[in-house]
Amino acid sequence: MRVMAASIEERSSQSSWNLLHLPVGEEAQAASLPGIGGNLKEHQFKRKSPIKKILFHLVLPLGFLLGIPGCVLDNLPIVGLPRIPEIPRESLVLRADGTAPEAAPDPKSPEGKLCGGKEYFRRKEYSHAERLFHHLAEDKKNPQVAEEATYYEAECLRLQGYYPEAADTYVKLLKNFDRSAFREQSVQHMYDIANYWLDDTREEMREKRDVREGKRWFVTPRLFNLDKTKPFIDQEGRAIEKLEQVRWNDIGGPLADKALFLAGSVMFFREDYREADHYFSQLVERHSASELAPQAIELAIISKHMSTGGSDYDGRKVAEARQMVFTALQSFPSLVEKKKDFLSRQLVGITFQQAEKDFKVAEFYRRTGHPGSAFFYYEIVRRRYPGTRFASDSAKRMEELKGYAVAEHGFLPGSPQAPLQAVSLETPAQPRGEKLLEEPAGARVIPQQKGLPSHPDAPIQDKGKANP
Repeated sequence: MRVMAASIEERSSQSSWNLLHLPVGEEAQAASLPGIGGNLKEHQFKRKSPIKKILFHLVLPLGFLLGIPGCVLDNLPIVGLPRIPEIPRESLVLRADGTAPEAAPDPKSPEGKLCGGKEYFRRKEYSHAERLFHHLAEDKKNPQVAEEATYYEAECLRLQGYYPEAADTYVKLLKNFDRSAFREQSVQHMYDIANYWLDDTREEMREKRDVREGKRWFVTPRLFNLDKTKPFIDQEGRAIEKLEQVRWNDIGGPLADKALFLAGSVMFFREDYREADHYFSQLVERHSASELAPQAIELAIISKHMSTGGSDYDGRKVAEARQMVFTALQSFPSLVEKKKDFLSRQLVGITFQQAEKDFKVAEFYRRTGHPGSAFFYYEIVRRRYPGTRFASDSAKRMEELKGYAVAEHGFLPGSPQAPLQAVSLETPAQPRGEKLLEEPAGARVIPQQKGLPSHPDAPIQDKGKANP
């Protein structure tokens, strides 16, 4: 049997060698043979060079070892983690027979690596400490170690000057550990970093002021940064983002009002008055006792007034601005003493814009051929905004439309001479045995004024149903 197997193997090797050296015609004939031609190309492509085999057998095990966390290569300073330094024994444990030095943790355990990272941190070798802390921060099986390692990783990045990475690591700590013991320190450092990033915006403000005063010709463009302490692009946007995260992670803390004021000031400078109004209004509503509240309510009034877009748009922001002025007059006496003229001017401007809006509504009804509705709105403007030019113009329009309104309705809309008619409720026939629901004694029937056109924003009522 061994002889037969050897002879078969020898024949197969000879036949394959002959097939590889056949001429073109003979190779085509061999391809048509069963069991031979189908394996011709397979024999050609299965051969590999020795160099590829050597590289394959060396790279694959090395990559496998590098991919295993906690392997032997982690202790190599070039490939893995830095070596764990010798941990000093400074703590003492009280025992029955006295005090004894505290046993050092195992250097290979997470606690031992954390102590080693702290030792590097104490020596101010922040690059080695950051690598150790980053490795421990990914350990989800030890949340206490991961929490402390994440904070110290952010501290190492901050002390090395990598402020963008440090700020993101602080956010990661507050997100993964919402009740972290390092919350106060993390929020403070995030605020300091965001405030530092806004220094360029402050410089731009000064340059724009100098341009207005004629002291310089242009404002220096700031498109990107090559400094490791600042983001590469959108430095101001990143600062606003961190200020918002400071506010959300410390809503009732000492930095929330400052973060809101800084964010609102930047938006006010960029003339994004809606966002500025949001930040300043939040400061006034939630931090009314803050020392920044009087200045915030002043800027909030301006932002609300400037964010409307004029009398042709939604008037709710103007109404909010009027309410904010009343709040300032009632709740901030120090602001009233210093900014009384400012508040009076803002109130006059708000009144003017509201009068213009109502006057334009009356003009709309006049143009569309509804003299009664126009007369009604002119009367509103005349009564609500006396002393303005819109009140005098409304009085003139009312004299012009008086005859048309009487001809349309038979009376002047909104005047005391307009007829009032009680509402008649038709009660449907009810079957026997059921008692009618009687109205309580002294109930007043709401009168309805016929002929008065409805407001354009009033809901449409079904004519088939009786009015309540």
